[in-house]
Amino acid sequence: MYTLKRVATLTVVLALGTLGLTACSSDEPVDDASDTPTVDVASRLAGMNRKAEVDPETATVRLPADYVVQETEEEGEVISAAHDAAAAECAREELGIPWVATEPAELLPTDEMWSDYGPWTKSVAEKFAFVEPQSDRKLIFNGYVEKPEGYVGIEDAPGPNDHISASQLEEIREACVDKPELLRFDAFELWEYGPGQEALNDEVDTRQQDPKMQALLEELRVCYVENGIEFDENLAWVGFAADAAPASEKPNEEHITEEQIQLALKTVECKDQINFTQRVADIIAERQVPIIEEYADDLFTIRAKWDNAAAEAKEYIASHPELFEPVSSNKK
Repeated sequence: MYTLKRVATLTVVLALGTLGLTACSSDEPVDDASDTPTVDVASRLAGMNRKAEVDPETATVRLPADYVVQETEEEGEVISAAHDAAAAECAREELGIPWVATEPAELLPTDEMWSDYGPWTKSVAEKFAFVEPQSDRKLIFNGYVEKPEGYVGIEDAPGPNDHISASQLEEIREACVDKPELLRFDAFELWEYGPGQEALNDEVDTRQQDPKMQALLEELRVCYVENGIEFDENLAWVGFAADAAPASEKPNEEHITEEQIQLALKTVECKDQINFTQRVADIIAERQVPIIEEYADDLFTIRAKWDNAAAEAKEYIASHPELFEPVSSNKK
């Protein structure tokens, strides 16, 4: 699903592919020889909650793998903004092109909501039906709700870089792409697919074959059948209205309709009846823990790199506020 995120960012610079340099600035000691953080793995492992933390009030679920996740929503915004700012600094100082960086977007409650198995709280179902929780602006941008009359979205509003030509963007790309100042904030290069990440990916791929998961999904199916709700065998947690539109149109139609909301509420009732979300989260946590324990060195070291990169990105942004303002406003 395409979402509205950092619309005004210098996409030509941000989509340059694999570059590379890992940021290494935080309270974690660093091995200068390898630029790899020296991580107290035992301490981090001890601080990890091995149980799933389910909070219906905020519609959030925290799992063991969240302790080693690569690029949280907040980190993605901060590192991307620092990368954009470094591009602006290069463009201004070396080319005289007044590029303006985009500040990181504010993290919203919807960014943290868990929706891996569809809506599971009444408030989420009433607002989003079967659509992934997101801000009102994103709902409009992605076409899930109609634009209010007179609405002007971020993507429609004039941007501070609209006057920058395609040829100037190419100049920036050629002159700045290999600069260390940009490379240290390259999120593409920060990502690592070591054995730990591969094992966690495999856990996701094989999750539905787990006997405990299959038994739980069967309980959900029974409740759906009893309430006249159809379902896709491959997406058993998503309910479809009996005798409604084709399956391809049912969970992800273009708009959030009252029919979809009522159906989502019915699926939430079934999930509540069998305590589905807590139980499915417990199964996932139980599957993740041994993987994290086995690959702790790999996973927590990579996690520390993201910590370091985010810390350095925040520091860089804070020390260069002028890069987020039009050049003319900085002239005396």
